[in-house]
Amino acid sequence: MFQEALTRIVSQLAEARTCGLVHDYALIGGLAVSAWGVPRATQDIDFAIAIGTADPQALATFVRGRYVSGETDDPLRGVIHASIEAGTESIPVQLILLPPAFTAFIFRDVEAVPVMERVVPVVSWQALVLLKLYAGGPQDRLDVEQILRARHPQNDDMQKVSAMVQSVGLLDEWTALVSRVS
Repeated sequence: MFQEALTRIVSQLAEARTCGLVHDYALIGGLAVSAWGVPRATQDIDFAIAIGTADPQALATFVRGRYVSGETDDPLRGVIHASIEAGTESIPVQLILLPPAFTAFIFRDVEAVPVMERVVPVVSWQALVLLKLYAGGPQDRLDVEQILRARHPQNDDMQKVSAMVQSVGLLDEWTALVSRVS
């Protein structure tokens, strides 16, 4: 059922791009962790979206979702909550609007990766590490540790992540995590 839901939301996002409602989108969250080599259970489908000057409410209406703007102390600009009916289940979908500082990193190295027999735009594993550090929960930290173990990053990859996390103020979190994994 997740495969059907993923296919449907990717098709909706591609159509939304054609209509000018979204500039870019890429898979993040648990399915992206799995795409980068770490088996991971999840109960929803998460995408980072870049909408430029488009209206987030228009995109929410297009995907039959509900837009929730981030509060002043919320680290996110907003989230569109939707669901995709697949078989007898309703699969939750989150379309996440990130702060501008993250958007350039997230969409610079998006890769087309097979996920559940469908090629999907997925954030690079380095950008996913950045997002997981930003989220900061226990599962997020575990995801980062497992991604690093699965990817066996070279020094230049580690330097790339270090530069990204430093530019958004997450260097301390990154340094602490890397010291645990090493």
